[in-house]
Amino acid sequence: MNRKAPKRERLSMELTIEIRARPGKYRELYQTLQAILPTIRREKGCRDCRIWLNVEDGEVFFVSVRWQARERLEHYVRSASGAALLGALDVLSETAKVRFGHDLPWEGIDSLRRMRKTP
Repeated sequence: MNRKAPKRERLSMELTIEIRARPGKYRELYQTLQAILPTIRREKGCRDCRIWLNVEDGEVFFVSVRWQARERLEHYVRSASGAALLGALDVLSETAKVRFGHDLPWEGIDSLRRMRKTP
């Protein structure tokens, strides 16, 4: 049976960030992500936020956030909390990439930086 998702679900935006810790920065990245998690969850429009560790490669974290709408994601990226996340990625990650939704390809973290600059 192929049912359409409710309108509010169709408008939601899933953001996944894959982060590989810099050598020697695993613990600091872990602690930073743990500190940022409650801040993201309190953001208006955040429906769910999870952070998990890749069990096959213990240096890779995933951050998955489901937003009410793309506009809420964009608002977060432009906020002080969004700046803190991007700053942490700059300092603590060896590589980072993002994916919007489940079916779209992975992109570089610069896509979030561009979103931050676009009003």
